[in-house]
Parts: sequence; C-alpha cells; structure tokens
Amino acid sequence: MALVLTNFSSASADLMLTFGTSTPNPLVAGQAGILDVFIAASADSQILDGFQVQLELTAIGASPAGGLVFSDPQSDSQLTVGGPSGYVFFGNSLSEMTPAPVGSVSGGGSLYEGYDATFDFVPVTLTTTPRLLYRLNLTGVTAGKYSIDANTFPDPSFFTDQLHPTNTGVAFTSTPIMLTVNAATAVPEASSLLTLGLAGSAMALLRARRRRGSRA
Repeated sequence: MALVLTNFSSASADLMLTFGTSTPNPLVAGQAGILDVFIAASADSQILDGFQVQLELTAIGASPAGGLVFSDPQSDSQLTVGGPSGYVFFGNSLSEMTPAPVGSVSGGGSLYEGYDATFDFVPVTLTTTPRLLYRLNLTGVTAGKYSIDANTFPDPSFFTDQLHPTNTGVAFTSTPIMLTVNAATAVPEASSLLTLGLAGSAMALLRARRRRGSRA
C-alpha cells in the first residue's frame, strides 16, 4: 500500500515538519520521555490523505551513539488525541481502524519510520495551524546531546499526490531539534540518609544546649 501526502494546490507550496518540547525537558538517562512532531502547510492549504516519514536520532559532538533511542515498540498514543491541533487523521486513521502499528523502530533505536492514511481515503485539509503527526516515545540511555530530524535514508520520507494524475512530489522542510539527556541524579543510600539524619539531630541538640547556656 502506498501511503502518501496529496497536494491539490501549487506544486511550490511546502509542508513543514516541526518539533515540540520534550517531556521532561531535558530528558534524563534511565527514564522515558515524549516528543511531539507536527505537520502544517507553510502557506497555501494542502490536501493530506497519507504519509510516510522517517526520523533519525544522531549523537552530537562527543556524545555517545545510542544515548537516546526511540522506545520499541512505540505507543501510538497520537491516535487518541483530538481537537484542532490533534492527530491529523483523528477518528479516520487506517492504522487505528485496522488496527496496525503506525510505525516501526530500527537501527538499534536510532530510526523511526511512521506511516498512516485515512481509512476511507477521503483527504483532510492542512492549514498553517500545526496538526499532530507523531507522539514519539523516547528512552534516555546516556547523558549527551542528540539531534532528531526527518531522514532520507534508507527509506526516504516522501510526500506525493497519489490521486493527481501526474503524481507530483510535494516539497517539505524539517528543521532538526537538539535534545539534551542529563545524567540521572544519584539517590543516597539508606545508610547515608540515616547518617545525615543522626548528624542533623545532633546539631539541633547542640544548638538547643547553647541557647539554654546563654540564657543562664
């Protein structure tokens, strides 16, 4: 099945992929997080009846590869988000009606390829108001900095018009986002907490004795 973005207006009009803010921000090693990805028309309205978009996580600088990965499997929770900025195919998703997973994780967690189409093949109209495309589940592994962007290899993201007789492609833009993974905060051992508690009690008693001595 070919899953595509359709475009009935100017071939020069672009689609835009944008990223939200991760939750939590920054992400934390050893913990899970969420990142929303949105799609919108940059100017003129665009007709949308399907998509295939691959995203890639890349380590920045000296950050270790694999320090941030796409959780496998993804929850596909975007399917349940309605409203003006909710999931682009909310209530009419082929993946939800079938049901089938919206996407798959590969590359050791560095690649996520998502795809979906309207169940009845009736397109929706995209405007400049962003609509939810993915709600990505991420797992922090090691502290570092990582970028995420639409990828063109090995399976390119594509936006074409499956209903238009010329099957023309639709240009899109995607600006990478940088995500930070912080090291997990060390939790004191129970023995250390007990020692700190006893020390605090001793200091409180000493201060109380000094106050009594100064009043004598």
